[in-house]
Amino acid sequence: MGAQAIYPDDYAKLLLERAGQKYQPSNGTEGMCFFESWCCQCARDKAMREGADFDECDDNERCDIIANTMAYKPEDEEYPKEWVYGKDGQPCCTAFVPAGDPIPVPRDEHTIDMFAAAATGESK
Repeated sequence: MGAQAIYPDDYAKLLLERAGQKYQPSNGTEGMCFFESWCCQCARDKAMREGADFDECDDNERCDIIANTMAYKPEDEEYPKEWVYGKDGQPCCTAFVPAGDPIPVPRDEHTIDMFAAAATGESK
């Protein structure tokens, strides 16, 4: 994924059984470590990445995942599914996009991509 681990390797190994389960920082210090390693390195949130005023950011420059992790509990349906324990036992965000990379646009799988087909000369 590209972001840094927040736990020492020996501690992360103890958490391997949690791989894929929702992650929530246990306290503010751990939360800040996660933010610095993930959110501050991510293209999705300008305020976290650049220190921009949250109220001045456009909707596409804010990450709702951050706010929702504070508003809901992991057992709530609304708690973000993107914050999980990775295969290595380290907390991670599956929506992470390295700063500077374009944010992927969700694709509707039921609609044909006419422009890609036209560019290659293919028809579907």
